[in-house]
Parts: sequence; structure tokens; C-alpha cells
Amino acid sequence: METLLVFASIVVLLILLASGKIQAFKLFGGLVFIYYLAGLISLESLLANFVNPALVTLIVLLLISFVLEKTNWILLLSKLLFVKKLRSSYFRMGFLVGLSSAVLNNTAVVATLLSSVKKNPHHSASKLLIPLSYFAILGGTLTLVGTSTNLIVNGFVVQAGLPSLGLFDFLYVGLPLLVIGTFVIAFTAKRLLPDLDMHSETVAEYFIEAKVRPDSPIVGKTVQMAGLRELGDIFLVQIYRDGNLISPIGPQQIIEQNDRLQFSGDIKEAHRVASIPGLELADGDTVHAEQSFVEVVLSHTSGLLGKTIKEAGFRNKFDAAVIALHRGGHQMNSRLSSVVLQAGDTLVLATGPDFDKRENLKQNFYFYSEVKSFHYLSAEKSFWVGFSFLAVLVLAAFEVVPLLKGLLILFAGLCLFKLLTFTEIKRRFPYELVIIIASALGIASVMMESGVSALIAEWVMGLFSAWGTMGALIGVFLFTLVLTELITNNASAAIGFPVAMAASELLGVSPWPFIMVVAYGASASFLTPYGYQTNLMVYAPGGYQFKNYVQAGLPLTIVYSLIVLSLVPVFFPF
Repeated sequence: METLLVFASIVVLLILLASGKIQAFKLFGGLVFIYYLAGLISLESLLANFVNPALVTLIVLLLISFVLEKTNWILLLSKLLFVKKLRSSYFRMGFLVGLSSAVLNNTAVVATLLSSVKKNPHHSASKLLIPLSYFAILGGTLTLVGTSTNLIVNGFVVQAGLPSLGLFDFLYVGLPLLVIGTFVIAFTAKRLLPDLDMHSETVAEYFIEAKVRPDSPIVGKTVQMAGLRELGDIFLVQIYRDGNLISPIGPQQIIEQNDRLQFSGDIKEAHRVASIPGLELADGDTVHAEQSFVEVVLSHTSGLLGKTIKEAGFRNKFDAAVIALHRGGHQMNSRLSSVVLQAGDTLVLATGPDFDKRENLKQNFYFYSEVKSFHYLSAEKSFWVGFSFLAVLVLAAFEVVPLLKGLLILFAGLCLFKLLTFTEIKRRFPYELVIIIASALGIASVMMESGVSALIAEWVMGLFSAWGTMGALIGVFLFTLVLTELITNNASAAIGFPVAMAASELLGVSPWPFIMVVAYGASASFLTPYGYQTNLMVYAPGGYQFKNYVQAGLPLTIVYSLIVLSLVPVFFPF
């Protein structure tokens, strides 16, 4: 009965994770709490998971990455990526983005390079942005610190009483994945990804709306006289008047009160619109030209999906107002407030003083840039931060100083020299990730002790029994790979690890090949925009549709799977 109840709870967990209706940290935290109340896990074991060395390592690494994001490394990197030949640009991206993602947070790498990719002078952004995400994912498989997935798997390893994974244990399989994966992308993405006009307003530009107040001095003036044709890289494309759209707009078009002027262009020019007397952005919310604008991507777990911007209540929920929207490949033919929100929509918010204090931001948004200028560290500070971080990795690789100890020393130094402030730590501390991982450790132990992991392992092995031990390995890998496309990479690792351990015990072989295929399978998210955060980040800016991920990701997924299943048994024998 205990086994069946735990199994049922895991099935419900997977269904709820896939639905995206409830935040992952609430689901994991709630389930492990239920296990505690049911006596399936002790309080001591539950609390011990929060100080698991791998979890602490991940937290410190993420905090240090906040400073690494400010260095000029990636800024310099962006200048080296693109040449006239598209295939050559892919090879440069594979090398430079992949290696950067091996030591830096791959989400930060993609976020920093997004603007450079969109504005590159040689190629359409639609040919480059999905490859950018894929290269970042592949680069994360190179090292223990390359992706949170690897560190989470290492947390399970330590909890299981096995020796901790080394910094470069993932390199044996990860390097062939990056090299061969780069060739696959270089020879398939050019043909499989759409070639959308990089200057098209439906792909590269934002939809911005401003209402003409009755007291505005531009009422009764022509577009030319009102100065609406001299706004830099932003253009008046249509007017919404009394329920009707007026388009195209000529220079002699008269502006009337309560007109909704709809612009398209560079979002950085929205300040120009806000500074025109008598125009109001964000459907009546007060927005000033000097206000901070934040660019966000709507998460697929957001509770705002399916609601119009007006119904969503941004002011009450986030102390912010929507001033612009970008949805790849779609022209807006309605008022901004009437647009129904979808996952992957890119929004620009005019934020109030309480915006950063709201606790529901991570549930609803992926952040990737502020519209206001970003201040990088000086070249000298960037050098010393980068040198210190690499020194920590080298000392850990040669087992001179343990990785966690080195990261803690570096973290203390960054705080001492005020490169990392406690305000920033408090604002960006990954509370939700801590709860997910610590709870996942507890859930994994309950799965193994209750026999659920063995039950799932037997089912997986039964499907692939014709191929013996190798068949079981293939089954565990495919089980994890499917999970990562349906839920998330970290959640799939949490469910896949106990199954891998149970499979190795049932077969009486080494657990290491099964552990490693779980790690690599959890990172193999190439078929949907929702399995990995970087995939969703490039969704709207590239003007993509769901099918583009399937088309570009399927060849890479097949080759990735073959490499993993061929090399893991070689470097991690049964």
C-alpha cells in the first residue's frame, strides 16, 4: 500500500508539473512535507537536505555568477561571433558560447548575447537564436558547474553515499557532444530554421500604444506637425479610433482626442513617446519618460496566460504597467490592453518602486534585460573577477582546494570589495531553486526506500529487456529525456535519479553509467520551447513557432542520444 501511494503521488506530481498551473517549488515542497507528515521521511533527513554540499555549491556559484554577468567577457565575446558566412558563424558560436557556458550560467550567457545576435549585420536572427540556446545547453554538459542539472545530480550522488563527481568528469562525453553537436547544428539549422526578415517589424520590433488625452497639444494637428515622424527608430504604424484601425498613416493624418497611436520599433525609443505632451502609455497608468523599463518574457507557468493585459492587473500584482509587447511573427490588430497573453510573449514594463519586492515575479516572468543601460565592470575589475574564478576552478580540478571552499572564499572577497551587495543577494537569491532541490533529495530517498523507484525501473527495463543491461540504460536515458521535455530539466533529474539507482541495483552493476545518462538526458531539451529556460527566452525574439524547435531539435536530439549511449558505457563501465 505504501508503494502504491508513493507511486500515485509521483504520478500526480508529474501531471501537475507538466500542466504548469502550480509553481514547481510549491509542488516539490508540498509533497516532501506530506511525506514527513506520513512518517515516510524523518525531520532530521529532511533538514539535512538543505545543507547538502552540492546544493550549497550551486547556491554560492549562482551568487558569484551575478558578478560574472557584469564582466566585459561576454560583451567582448559578442564581437567575435558573426562573420558573413552563416556556417562559419555557427562554428564560432559553438566554440565560444559552448566554452563560456561551461563555466558561466548559461542563462546569463544567452541573456547577454540576445541583443548582439538580433542586431548582427550579417544574418537573420531567426537563423541564430535557437542555435544560441542549443549551444548554451551543450556547453553546460562540459563540466560539473556548467549547468544546475549536473550539480543537482551530484547532490543525489553524495546523498547516496557515493564519491562526489569531479569538476571535469562530464568532459569525456560532454566535449564530443559539443563538437559533434556543433557540426549537426551548422549543417542543419541553416536549412531547417526559417529565414525571417531581421528588419521586419513583426519579428524585431515592439508593439507600443499611447493614448491621446483630450488636453493634449497635438490634438487637431497632423502627424507631421505633431512631430510623430521624428522619433528615431520608432514609427507610427496605425491609429485605433472608435473601434477602427487606420493604416497606413500618412504625414497629413489628423490626430484626434482619445486616439490610440500604435507604434512599432526599438523599445529603447519608448522614452521618446512618453515624453510627448498629452500622450499616456499603459492605458492610463502614470508612466514617465525617466522611469525604469524592464524587459521580461512571460513564463509558461504564469497565471497570466489566457488573460488580456487589462484583465491581468499588472499594477496591482507587480507595481508595473505594460507599455509594449513583442510576439514573434505576429502583427497586432487590436488595442494593446485587449491582447491575450501567451507563453513566450516579450513584455516591457514600466516599473514602480515596489516591483523588485514582489514575490510572484519568478512565477510569471523570465528576466533577461533591463531596457535602461547596463553598467559593466571596468576592464581591470573584469580581469580580476575572471582570473579569480578560473583560479578557483583550476585549484579544484587539481584537488588543491575543494571547489566549495574555493567558491566560498571568492564569494567573501566579492562581498568585501562590494562587487556583490547584500541588497542584490536578497533580491536575486534562488529561494525557489533551494526548495526544489532540497525537496527533490527527500522525494528521491522516499522513492528508493518505498520501492517505487524499483517499480518504475522494472517497468522501464521490461520495455527494453531484449537488449539486456544496455537496454536498461537506453530505457533510463529515454525516460529522463521525455521527462525533461514534459516538465523541466531539474525536475526530470530528480525523478530519473532514483530510477537509475534502482535499475543498477536490480541488474547488479555499477550505478555510474545510469547516473550519467540521467544527467545528460535531463539536459537534452531541444524539442520544445518549454523544457529549458533558454529555449523560451529566444522564442519571441526569433519570431519562432513551436514546430521550429521540433524541426531544428530532432536531428540534434537523435545525434545527442547516440553519442551519450555510445560513450557513457565506455568512460563509465558497467
